[in-house]
Amino acid sequence: MARFNPHEDSADAVYEAAEYWRDNCLLANGSVFVSDSHLWTKDLLDELDERFVQNLDAGEGDFFEKLEAQLSGGSPQCKQLMAELHWLILLFASRISTPKKRQDIRRIWSWSGDTLDEDHALLRDEPLGGLGHTGTAYNTHRWREFVFLINALRDFKSKQSEEQKQLASSAWDFALWLTWVPDGENRQFRHILCNLLFPDNFERISTVRDKHAILAAFEEVPLKEVRKRDLVEIDQSLKELRQRLETEQGQAIDFYLEGIVDRWKPSPDDVVSVPKKKADIEENDQGVEPSASTSLNTILYGPPGTGKTYETAKRAVLICDGHAPAKREDIMARYDELYGERRVEFVTFHQSYSYEEFIEGLRPETDNDEGDPGAVQSVGFRLVARPGVLKRIAERAKQRPAKANSQADYSDRRVFKVSLGRAWSPEDEEIRTEAYEKGLVSLGYGGMIDWSDPKFGTYDAVYKRWRQEPGEDETTGKNPNIEMLNQLRNNMRPGDIVIASQGNKRVRAVGVVTGPYSFDPEARHPHRRGVEWRWHADDENGIEVEDIYASNLSQQSIYQLFHDKINWPNLLAYLEPASKDAPHPPHVLIIDEINRANISKVLGELITLLEEDKRAGALNELTVTLPYSGDRFALPENLHIVGTMNTADRSIALLDTALRRRFRFEEIPPRPELLSDIVLEGIGLDSVLEAINKRLEWYLGADHLIGHAYFTSVENLEQLDEVIANKIIPLLKEYFHEDLSRVRAILGGGNAFLRRERLTAPPGVDEAYEDERYRYVDNYLELGQYGRDAYDELIGSVQQKQSG
Repeated sequence: MARFNPHEDSADAVYEAAEYWRDNCLLANGSVFVSDSHLWTKDLLDELDERFVQNLDAGEGDFFEKLEAQLSGGSPQCKQLMAELHWLILLFASRISTPKKRQDIRRIWSWSGDTLDEDHALLRDEPLGGLGHTGTAYNTHRWREFVFLINALRDFKSKQSEEQKQLASSAWDFALWLTWVPDGENRQFRHILCNLLFPDNFERISTVRDKHAILAAFEEVPLKEVRKRDLVEIDQSLKELRQRLETEQGQAIDFYLEGIVDRWKPSPDDVVSVPKKKADIEENDQGVEPSASTSLNTILYGPPGTGKTYETAKRAVLICDGHAPAKREDIMARYDELYGERRVEFVTFHQSYSYEEFIEGLRPETDNDEGDPGAVQSVGFRLVARPGVLKRIAERAKQRPAKANSQADYSDRRVFKVSLGRAWSPEDEEIRTEAYEKGLVSLGYGGMIDWSDPKFGTYDAVYKRWRQEPGEDETTGKNPNIEMLNQLRNNMRPGDIVIASQGNKRVRAVGVVTGPYSFDPEARHPHRRGVEWRWHADDENGIEVEDIYASNLSQQSIYQLFHDKINWPNLLAYLEPASKDAPHPPHVLIIDEINRANISKVLGELITLLEEDKRAGALNELTVTLPYSGDRFALPENLHIVGTMNTADRSIALLDTALRRRFRFEEIPPRPELLSDIVLEGIGLDSVLEAINKRLEWYLGADHLIGHAYFTSVENLEQLDEVIANKIIPLLKEYFHEDLSRVRAILGGGNAFLRRERLTAPPGVDEAYEDERYRYVDNYLELGQYGRDAYDELIGSVQQKQSG
């Protein structure tokens, strides 16, 4: 159900408060806070329209100070109604504290000359706790939400009583009516009010952008197609989607729930670096194939916001498949598949990143991994050598076979873990050799009894027979001679899949059961089944179990694995490998922000192995002995390393020379031409970007520009204001170390973005210090907007200087 809220404990109280408002204020003319008062009337709404809507003050100053001036000549009831409107506007927002909400509501109410009961039930923490995040724009442009709400309520109160009741009782009619109210398709409160009044039909989502993103992701359709739908259709589709997901998962869901939100909401890095707008999509639609160098080691460098992270995803697809789809959404879908197949790894370097995380290090563990030779025993735990991200993907690239072009489907098969002797034990190597050469899996448990007779075809029969053995008359059913033998004899069948373990955390072989149980009295492990081994590791290390199964393996000799924990796309590569001579498929390690770590410390002795002629199988193949595990290690020739480097963080010239000569460097510059089709009220975004970058290059050089990706999702001036205020200005402050005079100069030098106000020297200041000093005020934080004139000034000043 849509009213399910995993993040806010106050949900029930909020919906109860909204229901009270509907019955007593929307459908009646009562009051939220005063039982015998009539505030929600057409006349008082008309008065608010006259004094607030028709008398908007978009100039400088505090919102409440301006509101008080606008309502100063109004009736006390008009001011009280505005306070209750404010209560309704704030009801959904969870990021505004309840004390702040109470303070603002009481402040407006006090203008009426009356005092609001501080302990009123609808002013307590529970109903004011909120339902979800409304975002910055909802607060900075709150006046727009008030205008929409007042217009909507005036229209509602103009209708006949029966029509009001019909609208208030029909979710979809109510939603459709709200879209007809002026600005109804653009205001967040349209979505909020629908959820407050009809929580079983409308999701706890306050922005149409999130709704579009959810449907595009789950329906696997382009975002631009979802945007063509009307709002009511969007909400109906979301309800159907939620009900389907709840049926599939057997529990209530919320689209911001962990595991759900990850499927549709991009990470902050993706929001900045992945182009989404028409210009970028159209370029790919023309069939422009992304290029990838033949180098195994590549670094993509450029200033922030140029799309380096997205370019790594596109490059990974091209490397792995030999080609990349034309459209961005298809590229990202294929990238996700490759990531799920573990042919792509992604890691972000930072100042504290270490050799132990990247190559290998000792980790404390308390479980027993069947004699892991890399373990150092200590009191209560063991220190075990565990691979880092580079070693893991290198081992995977070395072991994973190329997948045959098979359409076989194994998803209905049962999968068993089996042991081929004791892991890491040389004494049991003969068991493994026999298994591979003769095609079988064998078991020592079960004694020297031939269990082939059909009468042993049930667990009870095996149990009763074993208890007849000398000294076993009181044994339990958990005895491995009963339990393991029954797994092999009765539970395992031809066609089942077997995964041979190497300790608890690794897999050494994968096969398919081909025959019935058999008994060989001459063998060390006499109980057997025929197996066609489709793949087994080239060395004893094998592959990590997490490549194909979502849990560590148990020490039990044979048991069935959980079907839903199996990574079937990965397992298929080992079940249906191409010919033995086929080359191993390419793998890609993406290192984001590669220049933020101490490269020499992170790579250690492995920096030599990066060279292409030192890779495994190359002319000058080189291996090193790793210090913790003692393993001999080389980088395979099918492992590509793609890094990104933010030039604003650190100049290329400062990089380790040894690293520079082992990587091919490709520049990813700002591309204002990708924004050339985006024009907002006469303001071209390409011109905005170019104007800012011309000044930045003059002051700081080409390493400290800003990229086009900051602007690719901008659709109107309001969103452009948000980008400038919340992304560009903070970045410029970082560039200039909080020197706001320089930031102001980059944005045109006038008062359009950062207003300069002269400071008056306080009394007693020495004359020697009475030089001119200023404060700088961000107009967006104060006014909630910059306006078209600001961008005209930003662009025009650069163009005027060039022409002059």
